[in-house]
Formats: sequence, structure tokens, C-alpha cells
Amino acid sequence: MTAPMDQPNTPDRPVSRKEARRLLNQVAVGVGAMLLAAVDDWNALSARHSAHLRTVMQGLGRGTYVAAAVAAGTDVWLSTRGMHPPGHTVVKPYRWPEINSRGKTHMMIHHNEMEPTTPRRTAFFTQDSATLGLIGDPTHCELTWDYDIVTDTHIRRIWVSAPGVDWDRFEVPMAKVQAQYATWRKRDMKWLPGALPADTAAAAPMPARQPQEDLRPDIQVRPRRPEETRDAE
Repeated sequence: MTAPMDQPNTPDRPVSRKEARRLLNQVAVGVGAMLLAAVDDWNALSARHSAHLRTVMQGLGRGTYVAAAVAAGTDVWLSTRGMHPPGHTVVKPYRWPEINSRGKTHMMIHHNEMEPTTPRRTAFFTQDSATLGLIGDPTHCELTWDYDIVTDTHIRRIWVSAPGVDWDRFEVPMAKVQAQYATWRKRDMKWLPGALPADTAAAAPMPARQPQEDLRPDIQVRPRRPEETRDAE
């Protein structure tokens, strides 16, 4: 995945499924590898929590954390000269990294396929590059993924699709994604999340700002009466 950057070309039609697959194959594998790394990192971070807290946090925070880790990793990867396939550049019209590939495709990265719920999303969905302020008229593509339906902790499939274009989404080869992830992890590439410490020292107690006898918990739980216990049963 090394070569100098090429000058983008301006397409006069949506790219075909075959052309999109050829054009995006390598960069989609790389983004997929960062996706696996981001999910592994989230799982490692949340494993220290109780099962109940972990479940609640997963619904509230996993999507944002994984999306941010993949976007940041993509930005670092494609901004590192000589370390990515040619012709792919990061663009950030709204600070969130997106990928322009030779001026022919413009790819966003998000968990679920986009719905036309806002003017910008509608422009992406309808292939309206002018409203999005994109140079030329690239085919809008999106990389999405599915979690394993049994465990909900690992990526099962990764897809590339083009909303509003007459071709079916195609799957990014998971075997290649896993192999790229293993290679990058072995080489400790800077666009992957760093390894977590083997153990974390216990947090030091906060210094008292009042006499120690005043530092008492304020939450009081009234003991349950026998009749309340029987009602609960």
C-alpha cells in the first residue's frame, strides 16, 4: 500500500460497481482494519465495568467512540506519506474525515447506511455533489458494518454501497481486513489505538477539603419493611 499520490479525475457519470470495487478495495480493507482495532479497543476499555454498566455504556457510547477512532485513524493513515494506496485523500468539509478517491468517489464512514433525514444527508443520498460543495461530481459511497448478532461485540461484515446508484452494495473481504489488522498491529502502526496498560494503579484518594468527619456519604437508603419485601417477591 505505498505509492505517490495521483491527480484526481472528474467523472461524468456514476462509477460502476466493478469500478468502485476496484478503486476502493485497498482503502476499504485499511479502514476495515482500523474498524476492528477500534472495536477491540472499546471492548478492552469496557471490560473493566460491571455487566450492567457495560451494557448501558455500549448503547450510549460505543457508536461515538468507534466512529471517532476509525475517522481519526483514517485521517492519520491517509495523511502519512508513502504509507497508503495512491489517489486517496482525506477531506474534512465538516471536520469529520471523508475519503476522496481519484476524484471519482467520495466515501463516508458510518455504522448504518445513511437516511435522507437532513438537507446534507439528502444531498449525499441523492448524489447531489454541488449541495455538498464537492469538487467535480464524484459518486457518493459509504462504508458501513454489521455487528455479530449473537455477541454484539465483534464486526461480522463490512460493506461499501452507493445510495441512489443502480448497483448492489459489495462486501469488503473480511479475511483481508483481519490480515491487514494483524500486520499493522504487529508493526505497531501509529494510526491504530495504542495498547492498554497491563494493569492500572489504584486511583489515589482525593485530598480532603473539609475535616475528615464531615466527609460522609449523603445518600441514605431506608431499610425495607417486611411487608414491602413480601410485595416484591
